[in-house]
Amino acid sequence: MKKRRKRRHSRQQLTKQPINRKHKDRLFRLAFQDRRDLLDLYNALNGTDYEDPEALTVTTLEDAVFLGVKNDISFIVGNTLNLYEHQSTMYRNMPLRGLIYFAALYQTYVKTNGYDLYGVRQIPLPFPNYVVFYNGNTEEPDETMLCLSEAFLLPEQDSLPAVECRVRVLNINQGHNRELMERCRRLWEYAEFIGCIRNNLKNGMQIQAAVKCAMDTCEEQGILSDLLGRCRTEVLEMLLAEYDEQKTMEYIRREEREIGREEGETLLSELLKRLLADNRQEDVRLAAADRAARMRLYREYGLLEDV
Repeated sequence: MKKRRKRRHSRQQLTKQPINRKHKDRLFRLAFQDRRDLLDLYNALNGTDYEDPEALTVTTLEDAVFLGVKNDISFIVGNTLNLYEHQSTMYRNMPLRGLIYFAALYQTYVKTNGYDLYGVRQIPLPFPNYVVFYNGNTEEPDETMLCLSEAFLLPEQDSLPAVECRVRVLNINQGHNRELMERCRRLWEYAEFIGCIRNNLKNGMQIQAAVKCAMDTCEEQGILSDLLGRCRTEVLEMLLAEYDEQKTMEYIRREEREIGREEGETLLSELLKRLLADNRQEDVRLAAADRAARMRLYREYGLLEDV
């Protein structure tokens, strides 16, 4: 693959936004918090050889829970604007979320650099790349491409859609995408750590014991040892929270099947009514469009019993 010429992105950058610590990060995001590791992952994916971490500018949106997605990482390298996301479920709406996320990023880009959206001259935009790293329990191929256009209702006659968003979904479970794992040690370590936890669970351990045992084993083997050495408690809390969220999602899916469509619609109707009463219009949109956000709001308003 052709390598990009190294250069520092000195202007036309999006503003670097701080992470909102009111919300806990995911382990994947924490694992690639160091720009050197993130740059290494970028190089592994693109066949490039950037070495200077300062060539990378993090542009992740300020709210760490944007559209219910807690672990988005966005950054600029050279002339590319990259969105990396980690998922344990194959959601078909990833391209739609990506489109909305990119729109917000480009809006910030235009405003930050003082461009005139209605000016005569064309605004130069960094090229968008969207990659999702999947490590769920269902078997998936090494790589899947999802396109926003697949969701469009067919027009009356053949025509090209006005917008498109493509997401490259990479399976990072143990045994998948071996060449990529060989090129990016950090990604391999992450996959090994998660795989160790799952093996412990299969062997009958409870989640907390499974995580602690995996942390001990991996730290001894030099797998994520720097992260586990300095953030052990934080990593444990993250993983327990993620596990609890997965259980809650499974619970909601089961509940939806059991209570039936009519009662499910009643539950959503009640949630929307309360959100409107509290003047939370943005959350109304999220509740209608995003299952993870809807789950969070159900629990916030006490509409579902704790799992």
